[in-house]
Amino acid sequence: MTSTASQRPIVQLIDILGKKWVLRILWELKTSPCTFRELQSRCGDLSPTIINTRIKDLCAADLIYKSPESGYILSQHGIELIKLFYPLNDFANRWSKTIDTRTKAP
Repeated sequence: MTSTASQRPIVQLIDILGKKWVLRILWELKTSPCTFRELQSRCGDLSPTIINTRIKDLCAADLIYKSPESGYILSQHGIELIKLFYPLNDFANRWSKTIDTRTKAP
């Protein structure tokens, strides 16, 4: 991960998380480790090139790593980050239901 002295850590993290498919890959790894092909399948058959690039980004950021036994897995930092997303996920689920209700109303 490239770091500059003037860039704040929060900006660095948001830059990583803002890359397309990064959050999806992290979220898919929250349930269990998986191989490259399984990760690709969990992500809706995302292009191997994109997955490979994002895996490299996430490994460089110490959010995931590759285990010889089980494939790609969240690192301790990755686990901690995902836990921070649980309240946001709960909100998103509640919010989604209100949006669905509004779109179905006459």
